[in-house]
Amino acid sequence: MRQYYADDQVTIYCGDSREIVPGLGRFDLVAIDPPYGKVCGHFDEEWTNRPAMLKDSAAWRDLAVDAMKPNGTLYWFAWPSLAGRIEAQIAERLNPLAHIVWIKPSPHAQKHCPELLRAPGSETERILMAEHYGADNMALGESGYARKCDEARGFVFEPIRAYLAGEMERAGHSLVSVNKAWQAWKGGNGGMSSHWFTDSQWALPTAENYAWLQRLFNGETGTDYLRREYDDLRKEYEDLRKEYEDLRRYFDMHTGDQKTDVWRFAASGNRHGHPTEKPLDLMQYIVRLSCRPGGTVLDFFGGSGTTAVAAKSLGRKCVLVEREERYCEIAANRCKQEYLPL
Repeated sequence: MRQYYADDQVTIYCGDSREIVPGLGRFDLVAIDPPYGKVCGHFDEEWTNRPAMLKDSAAWRDLAVDAMKPNGTLYWFAWPSLAGRIEAQIAERLNPLAHIVWIKPSPHAQKHCPELLRAPGSETERILMAEHYGADNMALGESGYARKCDEARGFVFEPIRAYLAGEMERAGHSLVSVNKAWQAWKGGNGGMSSHWFTDSQWALPTAENYAWLQRLFNGETGTDYLRREYDDLRKEYEDLRKEYEDLRRYFDMHTGDQKTDVWRFAASGNRHGHPTEKPLDLMQYIVRLSCRPGGTVLDFFGGSGTTAVAAKSLGRKCVLVEREERYCEIAANRCKQEYLPL
């Protein structure tokens, strides 16, 4: 593993991603643009047929999956004619979230000789978005993330739940007696005990219900159960809720964003010399959507470094892996010179 460049936010490795990525840890966002055999240049020419390319894409998928945090997100750029098959490969290990059609207006698509065309020319690229199965339910303790949930959420609200349940027991009440009192107060056959005192669908009582529990537990005896002020309890809850929300897959869409699976970004024009360079505003959009502030992005087809510049401009960290030193040099220079905070 050879570290080519590093600053406070970006690290660039020069070498084979298959050798480097397994030792890098896990990331909030993995954004990659693998070669798919449609661009001139010796890198892409290594894949002379689609079955060979798809075999390699399965290996790249495994690299990406193993590098994603449990609540991480994958974005994978794919040529339109291959996107369906690559998405099927991704679905073997990840949950596909969106098959985005990136429309990149270009006059070149209209300049094809019509006599030579045997199918419509492409003016789009596909961006496949995926997560770990169950990732967005991780905070709820569902699917394959129960252990992680127990460690981190497991509950995040456990200190408050334990306080309420301990006071109930200390006051000589039970789930049954609280529910019976609730029914006498509110009418009907329902009850809120399981929500307040157990970890099943736990919820913080409202201020009104907390005051009612205080009256129920203390009665006329002058005892002092549930001594904590509700405002103090609520503040602790809000602090813990932020921790709980951080377990969810991050997705930060704003008013005015492109909200469908059709995106419109102009092509980059390859102004840094890489044949498949992506526009900076597109990569900034992906980073802002799916990498929380302070998080880290991985791009193991780093190219000329657009992903790193995008991450830097948004205050995120980024790790690039690129096997061609000439592109590592371009990426490093861009990180030194081009970075402008947004």
